[in-house]
Amino acid sequence: MKIGDFARECGVKISVLQFYDKAGVLRPVYIDRFTGYRYYDRSQVAVYERISQLKSVGFSLAEIRRMLYADTGTEELFEKRKRELERQLEKLGQLRTMMSGGIIVEQTYQPLAEDIDLPFENDEQVIGKWQLVREEDGSDVPSSALGGKERCLYFLPEGESYWCYSWTKGRLLVDTGTERYANGYRTEKRGGDLYMVVDLKSYDYRRTGETVPVALRKIDSRRYTREEIARKDDVNKPFREDKRVIGRWRSCGFLSAADKKDGRYDLAGMAEKPQGSGLYFREITFSEGGHCTSLYGDERISGDEMQTWTKGYVLRKWNSTACAYEIKSIDGREYMIMEWKSGDYRWGGFDSDYYVFVKEQTF
Repeated sequence: MKIGDFARECGVKISVLQFYDKAGVLRPVYIDRFTGYRYYDRSQVAVYERISQLKSVGFSLAEIRRMLYADTGTEELFEKRKRELERQLEKLGQLRTMMSGGIIVEQTYQPLAEDIDLPFENDEQVIGKWQLVREEDGSDVPSSALGGKERCLYFLPEGESYWCYSWTKGRLLVDTGTERYANGYRTEKRGGDLYMVVDLKSYDYRRTGETVPVALRKIDSRRYTREEIARKDDVNKPFREDKRVIGRWRSCGFLSAADKKDGRYDLAGMAEKPQGSGLYFREITFSEGGHCTSLYGDERISGDEMQTWTKGYVLRKWNSTACAYEIKSIDGREYMIMEWKSGDYRWGGFDSDYYVFVKEQTF
């Protein structure tokens, strides 16, 4: 259900749910990457109620987050609160019993997997740049929209793909890596402008079959290329030595930009996960003189014409991104947090996400 419907179920303002999302205590089960709409599962009403009860006896949101989602430390926090709030001991004991089994949120979301390998049919009038002009939603103001932060969509010649978009006549095709689906579009002239309405298959489509109409206005008819519209970093930084980075590093975790900013992660805990853990960026090896080799899935990228490094950065020349890294020592082990500048960064205008690595070998 959308955030407005969920807020009514909980009897709370939307702004409170948005705050809880940022605090990491009650996150949506799904955020549409194109519209920014938040969606919740009905089972999360119980999570909201438990958060309210824990707050009522004085627990902070940081403590609540730890109790809901961490495997350890719950008893320690309860005992601390008992000492501080003796007069609420009876209510606290009841809540501890209720929390002992944890809360399981049913994940009912199923990604779309349509056949979008359609033959290309040209539609010359749509080639160029389009800007979002209206979104139809009665309860939530999206933080992002179709086309990314710039709120613009490009139709490249010959249906060429960029980021997660491609097209053929009458269809805007989306391939996010986890979902593939085709959205119908139609155009019409109003005054001297050309408009497009995309029938976007947002979250509700999976349940009701209803699409969300999104309107765009054509800005120009330039024949852009994917490289022309990509965001580019300075990948020609001078080499600076960093003895600490030399060696082989294994990926052990992935952080969103929000997690990194708010410090919602445990590096040591990530290192205990099984090797690989389904991560796409598997490892990186740094050698003397600025040479490095990366392993993405089964693809190995090496050679100075493809990528190099300098102190504080991996310079990925093959896609013009300079990925900053930082190294931290925890309990005798060294960890690296490195920017992950995917298509969301290059074409969507979003902040970088991050990979976490643990050092496996020093040369």
